[in-house]
Amino acid sequence: MLPHFLCIGAQKAGTSWLFVQLQQHPQVWMPPVKELHFFDHLFVPENRKWTRWHIQSGVRKCLKWHINTVEKTDFRYIQYLTDLASRDVFTAEWYERAFDRPIAAARKVGDITPEYSTIPEEGVSYVRELLGPVKLIYIIRDPIDRALSQIRMNLQRRGVEHPHEDQWMSVLGEWDIANRGDYKAYVPRWRRIFGDENILFVPYARIAADPRGLMSDIAAFLGIDEFRDYKGLDTPVHDTRKLAPPASVLAALETRFADQVSFVRQEFGPQFV
Repeated sequence: MLPHFLCIGAQKAGTSWLFVQLQQHPQVWMPPVKELHFFDHLFVPENRKWTRWHIQSGVRKCLKWHINTVEKTDFRYIQYLTDLASRDVFTAEWYERAFDRPIAAARKVGDITPEYSTIPEEGVSYVRELLGPVKLIYIIRDPIDRALSQIRMNLQRRGVEHPHEDQWMSVLGEWDIANRGDYKAYVPRWRRIFGDENILFVPYARIAADPRGLMSDIAAFLGIDEFRDYKGLDTPVHDTRKLAPPASVLAALETRFADQVSFVRQEFGPQFV
């Protein structure tokens, strides 16, 4: 059992919201730990510093929820989770085991990991080799807004309540701020190897403007029935605190991401920026 679809990005572009919605669809199954990081662990060495921790942290949350919430403990499910965190992590066999659940057998199976968009060409070729012409969902957010949201998230994670200009600029200069939103490099790479027929590019703004219509389009793309009983379509997931950046930071963002904005506008049109 391997995924029928991937959501490959982008970070801070509503992938957690999509995960929550698709979990509700009766014809979809995804591993309980969002973001398996299999392909980026293999092909983005910088991510290996934290990918194992991410899986273990996600498994701990799932175990806690199951033990504290479910009336009858499912020990096979607990074994599945503990294997996910401990047995030969990030091998091809491990990735297959992540989807090896009875409930998954009759459903469309997916993996939502935004860092997949960042893998190099050899990694994208490996995805194609392993999964075949899998369906890909790529949520595109305005490059400046996306980067600003990531900077806010990083500051919030570090406990910075009232960042001064130097702290904003320091985070702006970190490698992953540009790396996670390099549409100019990533989009042609995925298109070249998978073809437009296998990729659904989604404007981030549709999540707020037309969530039900968006989920209907995603269902059609995945070849599943339309689902009308979603809960929380209008509820943000992981909403970052809206810290107001200094004007100098906004100007630096506009300069740094000008070519990305131009690429997105030319490639997809004004509804994407």
